[in-house]
Amino acid sequence: MIFESCLQELSQFNLASLTVFFLIENLVLIYISVLIGRIIEPENTVLKKSDRKWVFSTLICNTIITILGFELYRLGILKIDFSASIPVLFFDTLLLIILMDFFMFCFHFLAHRLKWFNPIHKLHHTHVDTNVYSLYVLHPIETLGFGFIWLFLITILKLNYLSIIIYLILNLSYGIFGHLKTDVFPDFWYRNAFTKWISTTKFHNDHHKNESRNYGFYFTIWDKIFKTII
Repeated sequence: MIFESCLQELSQFNLASLTVFFLIENLVLIYISVLIGRIIEPENTVLKKSDRKWVFSTLICNTIITILGFELYRLGILKIDFSASIPVLFFDTLLLIILMDFFMFCFHFLAHRLKWFNPIHKLHHTHVDTNVYSLYVLHPIETLGFGFIWLFLITILKLNYLSIIIYLILNLSYGIFGHLKTDVFPDFWYRNAFTKWISTTKFHNDHHKNESRNYGFYFTIWDKIFKTII
């Protein structure tokens, strides 16, 4: 198994080497995000000077979360299923997406409703008109908060390795497309009985314009249940 072998190889590195490796990995992910933003809406992909430190701090926080996750795996606390079972892959992927969406919805809701947390989250909402960089303009407390939710779930659940990879790709994609001004979702998405339950670019853009609504990330169901949808 290539992925398992790669993890075993990384286990031979010391902490300093791992830090450099995961820092570069997370930097590449930011670069990919920005590249996608520039392809879709080049005129809107502009990094403000005031946002540079926040993008950098998010890079550092994401690197810390990655290191912590790997150390949990290396210590045998975080266990990963390396089987090639299609039913397991499907179930684990669906479970991870639903649970992450629910916990992030709750975290996001509290970020707006708790008096001590709201000023922290306000940083992200300095971007009323969003772009791809908005994804990374987060206070370190918030970035680490989302990261710890992720670590908690993948630690208590022994998930398939492909499910973890698929989720991470989905999460990055939704982070990018959710913060663009250009709606990448086709018109039928808003009329179809199934896809209307899945979040869109417009769904999250509306949240940045009306902070008391649309807290979900991947699905609209939680906002419909808790009556916070526009």
